[in-house]
Amino acid sequence: MKDKAFARAVSREDIVDGAHELGVDLDDHIRVVVESLKPIASELGLTT
Repeated sequence: MKDKAFARAVSREDIVDGAHELGVDLDDHIRVVVESLKPIASELGLTT
């Protein structure tokens, strides 16, 4: 999230607020999302 080139159009504040509204730790939430996307990474164009 610190790299401004990553997800440039996404509001960092919205990400932080969303995790807060869900009542989850932001780092834990990001980990869960990343792990959940791994099975479909190639479909999303996320493989190198």
